[in-house]
Amino acid sequence: MNEKSIKLRANYIIVLMVAMIIVTLSSCEDVNDMAVNKVASPVLLDVKNSAANEVTAYFYELDKTGILDHTVGIDSIPLSGLSIEVFAGTASVGVFTTDGDGSFSVAYDVNKPSEYAGVHKGIAFRIKK
Repeated sequence: MNEKSIKLRANYIIVLMVAMIIVTLSSCEDVNDMAVNKVASPVLLDVKNSAANEVTAYFYELDKTGILDHTVGIDSIPLSGLSIEVFAGTASVGVFTTDGDGSFSVAYDVNKPSEYAGVHKGIAFRIKK
């Protein structure tokens, strides 16, 4: 190899390394100004088919006080008296209130309920199932 090709190759490597460093440093931005702040849902939802054209929704609050004790773990506490708006597709089916077991049943004709919205402990939530 001659001296000219060695210099050309060295320049090519330097330019390539600088480009890689610039791409690496500029692609890792910390974005704290999200358009929508995501907050964990304050409730847990379990939906089961209870009959033909009827579903039962069960709402729980997670008790994490025993999370560090493997014999206790996380407990699910039924939420009674919780007001929930139920949606099927884009239409509201109605507002339902959970009973003592933290559940309520919804009958439907065509569209099965797919979204459940409410507020618990001042935190609004909307869960898609």
